[in-house]
Amino acid sequence: MKIAKVLGGILLALLALYGFGRFFVSQMGTPRAPELAGVISAAPAGYSIVDHGELAPAAAADTLQALILARPPGSKVGIKFRRVDGVEGEIYWLADTGTETLEERAAGASGTRVQTIWHGHVLDRLRWARLHGGDLSAPGLPEPERKNLYH
Repeated sequence: MKIAKVLGGILLALLALYGFGRFFVSQMGTPRAPELAGVISAAPAGYSIVDHGELAPAAAADTLQALILARPPGSKVGIKFRRVDGVEGEIYWLADTGTETLEERAAGASGTRVQTIWHGHVLDRLRWARLHGGDLSAPGLPEPERKNLYH
């Protein structure tokens, strides 16, 4: 009887060890390809981007408006700039005249990437922003959609 208990204990321990080993190996899985963590601050494909370095938001609105007017309807243009008022991080303003959307992609110093999209009235919003410190939310026009960009 004692031998049966000892053999049962050994068998139970071996089964537990086998189960743990199978679980451990299954969790290792296949090796993943190395990839970048987070979201890279970049414009989406298809946009013609002009880099302006440091720029005030009102001047950025003026510059983007000039780019839109110089291109045929339906173009995708944008500017990349850093604010001169001390706010850190790169900013992309992207205008798609085909869908009438204006998008801001801001990369803060903390690493959070925020996407803001305004639908409709792109040129009206830029005219408003030129006169109101770069604020693209003109009164009477639809409010933007904001979301964090994560990988």
